[in-house]
Amino acid sequence: MPHSAAIPFLLHRRHDVVGMAITTTRETVHGLLRLDGDQLHVQWRVARSTDHVGMTIRSDKEIEPVREVVIPLSAIAGAAVKWSWRWPPGPHLVLTAADLRAFEEVAGTAGLSLDHPAELELRLRRSDRALGAEFASELELAVADREIAEQQGLGAGDSAGSLLPPSKSPHQG
Repeated sequence: MPHSAAIPFLLHRRHDVVGMAITTTRETVHGLLRLDGDQLHVQWRVARSTDHVGMTIRSDKEIEPVREVVIPLSAIAGAAVKWSWRWPPGPHLVLTAADLRAFEEVAGTAGLSLDHPAELELRLRRSDRALGAEFASELELAVADREIAEQQGLGAGDSAGSLLPPSKSPHQG
């Protein structure tokens, strides 16, 4: 049975520059993780507000188009919902990569910032904590199912990877 699940996430970023003028840039990243069969789709849109205060006061707003990166489940090692005490405290979905290149496209210059290249940590709304745990479980199950299917697909000469009981092994005549 193909696995499917989805969960929204939210990120806030802020950057201040103080000089002859003050520039404050606030970014809100609204995103969605969607598990679809053997792939994890990461979609997000950045809404940016920039305030310039100097000889004049000006506010600029822009909304970027939706970006999407598709990550194969073979590049995912696991998922968990953890509580973060960083401000504002709340639940975070943490995806762990099986390969350091897994989140490379997600963390590009126009992408999401990562504290560690092997972890994609996404803030969840408090009301989505249970949904996050359900999504993490579904993703873990999809990864495990994929690994089992891979092991069962090993050649007939590899008995160490066989998941069949010894009495049903294809090597016995």
